[in-house]
Amino acid sequence: MKRIFIAVTTLIFCAAALASLSAAACAAANNGLYLYEGKIYHIFFHSLIIDTQKAFTSKNRGGYNDWMTTKDEFKAILPLLHREGFVLVNLTDIAKKQADGKVVKKSIYLPRGKKPLVISVDDVNYYEYMKGDGFAERLALDDEGRVTAVVAGSGGTERFDSEGDVVPILDSFVENNPDFSLNGAKGVLAVTGYQGVFGYRTNTLAGAERAEAAVCAAAVAKRLKDTGWTLASHSYTHMQKFRDGSISLADLKKDTQKWKAEVAPIVGSTPVYITPFGCSFQPSGERLKHLTENGFYIFCPVYKEMNTIFGDTYVVNYRLNMDGYTMLRCPERMEKYFFNPSQIIDQARIKYFPQAK
Repeated sequence: MKRIFIAVTTLIFCAAALASLSAAACAAANNGLYLYEGKIYHIFFHSLIIDTQKAFTSKNRGGYNDWMTTKDEFKAILPLLHREGFVLVNLTDIAKKQADGKVVKKSIYLPRGKKPLVISVDDVNYYEYMKGDGFAERLALDDEGRVTAVVAGSGGTERFDSEGDVVPILDSFVENNPDFSLNGAKGVLAVTGYQGVFGYRTNTLAGAERAEAAVCAAAVAKRLKDTGWTLASHSYTHMQKFRDGSISLADLKKDTQKWKAEVAPIVGSTPVYITPFGCSFQPSGERLKHLTENGFYIFCPVYKEMNTIFGDTYVVNYRLNMDGYTMLRCPERMEKYFFNPSQIIDQARIKYFPQAK
């Protein structure tokens, strides 16, 4: 009799667990959503070139050609992604950290035929070296409280530009094509700290000026998060030692401490760490352990296949760069998963870099 009681109790428990599990699936099905178990696609950009003549004739022209995307290219990319069935998802929806510190995969439900896409942007800081080279100056709230780009005009003037960078362009595209976003997801913005945040030089200002800049940057951060954007750490220093993986644990600790002390109070805490230069840390190494102990558990290096790897305390979601380097030198990387980049290459690249034909 005791055995029968235990067996019945076990069956009831299992049935309840299955009912709980199926409830989410049933709710998703009722909304026309289906469990997706394939690749999580992740592409990334830097700040957009909005004046190609300035960018492609500057002293930094080679780097801009390699690592940047133009405004017209980005505007052409979005409709193609939409047409190919991609839908934006929040990066933080792919995994969750449990109370015991373990990171587990979360189920993703999408409309049938759709593929999940994450778009991220590195170095959303508007560095000093970019000034006068055809980029926006900073992000700000416009008269209606929307995040827009501030662009320098003639004679020291400034103006809002609703096509001045990724944020306002993508916001507008999602507004006009709501099926391109799942639950209002937009993208991920990765910031350093050594030259401030979002174009506000909180690193060098002091006193009331620093406080005012921090308030402006924090207002931008809040609005971004309220409208579907995720903010990420891109380290504080972006030092060259990240490039070849030689950054020591001691240096990484100092870097992390600076980011948490100076940037996190402005943008808020985040579980996302977008590695400088796309570098990877060994899963069993002390450096990754240090970052996970400081609240980061979603890591985004760079690799053309965009693999996603789950560990006990982390998830690694690799990204593909959609920039001049990939479009001109490795177009097969984009064509394999997305489209032939020849459709969207800005003719200004060909004009200023004819050897790239």
